[in-house]
Amino acid sequence: MKILAIGNSFSVDAMTYLYDIARSEGLKELTLGNLYIGGCTLQTHADNARENRPAYQYFKASAKTVGRFLERPHTRLAEGLADEKWDIITMQQASGSSGMPDTYAAPLSSLVAYVNENKTNRNARLAWHMTWAYQKDSAHEEFFKYRHSQEEMYRAILHAVRQEILPTGAFSWLIPSGGAIQRARTHFGDTLTRDGYHLNETGKFIAGYTWFASLTGQPLTRLAFCPAALALSQSDREAIGAAVSAACAEPFLLF
Repeated sequence: MKILAIGNSFSVDAMTYLYDIARSEGLKELTLGNLYIGGCTLQTHADNARENRPAYQYFKASAKTVGRFLERPHTRLAEGLADEKWDIITMQQASGSSGMPDTYAAPLSSLVAYVNENKTNRNARLAWHMTWAYQKDSAHEEFFKYRHSQEEMYRAILHAVRQEILPTGAFSWLIPSGGAIQRARTHFGDTLTRDGYHLNETGKFIAGYTWFASLTGQPLTRLAFCPAALALSQSDREAIGAAVSAACAEPFLLF
């Protein structure tokens, strides 16, 4: 499986442990790519594609790098798309705009068309990464859009994806990282970010397993991989497995 993210720091968080998770769960041939710009919106991605800007930090991990991400600066979107015959290409909105439906339609349509025209594997399919709401006490400068309410932001993200992503029919998968994080907060508390919005190591682990479960359809009967540094208890691991499984089964459930 070869997966390319067209993303930002939230795709960096989500892919941190994905290689090790997938390998430990039996997926032996895996290549990951991430075209990264911090805080990048769909509009900026679409503009970069149209103007062929060398604007990305391109991170790539594979068996050749023993799962470590190597970085190449000043990369064009077209160059990342052409680097491998990707099986899955993911997209996401910038976190501050993730619950704002009016920020989606025009740039999304343009970006999807560009990717489908320039992908080198004609059978490659698209996945949408549904990201998470901020921590309740987050100082993120765009949290005001949601009246500094985690619940309001979470509901807004769900609404935006239902209204702007699902009806397009462009995406074969929905990766509900936001739902898994929100559910996991009922076990871990509101402590899954390192700065109020970027995930901490436990949060990254949860998001990584959400990507794996969503894209493979493999049930999580156990968590074969767990970073030693996390020191997760059996109860913690069971809660993560339950949160990820529930989010994949019912990504729009409010609770």
